[in-house]
Amino acid sequence: MSNQLTINWQELYYHRRLIAREFGDIWDLPVRKRYHQIMGELGAKNISLLEIGAGDRALAERMRGYWNEFDYRSCDIDMTFDHDFTHFSTIVGHYDLICAFEVIEHLTLQEAAEMLVKLRAHLKPGGLLILTTPNTFYPPAYLRDATHVTPFCFDELAGLVSLAGYQVQFIYRLFHDSLLKKFVKRVLMYPLFRVLGIDYAKQILVVAKNPL
Repeated sequence: MSNQLTINWQELYYHRRLIAREFGDIWDLPVRKRYHQIMGELGAKNISLLEIGAGDRALAERMRGYWNEFDYRSCDIDMTFDHDFTHFSTIVGHYDLICAFEVIEHLTLQEAAEMLVKLRAHLKPGGLLILTTPNTFYPPAYLRDATHVTPFCFDELAGLVSLAGYQVQFIYRLFHDSLLKKFVKRVLMYPLFRVLGIDYAKQILVVAKNPL
């Protein structure tokens, strides 16, 4: 499998349309609370997990509450913490689950495509890729960080994932707040959000599988 993917705009648009037809619009996407709860359901004891953009590696401790025993590896260009790999191009090995939370929006479209292809080469057949990115229908999530490079609408991100050879399994909106704020945003303000074309969920999560 080639580690290069040159963006063809017609192909990307085609895959984006496929995603939109299968998953609908932003309001059709189910809402979940936290990414690690989704991971806990999808993973299992003794799996191998690679985290891209791992930061302080806190995910490893968090996931022990779900799986107890598993193999964890981390990748991050920031070497403040001790990581196994310093760039996705230096990764070795094959993994059951690869995740990248709030990473892909820091890349150009071409860099994102190259990362997805490279990660697929290290994902076991049937293994899962989990990505999150700021929800473009909730503008502050993307605009508040000056290091963000590419805003990915949910269907464009999933379309790019599909173009890179994965099978998109699920797309979720992530939202967690106090009960009062949930009621205000998900019930009282919902009609206004629909009229304005904005959303209350701050993040999008995509789950994709490496075909067998």
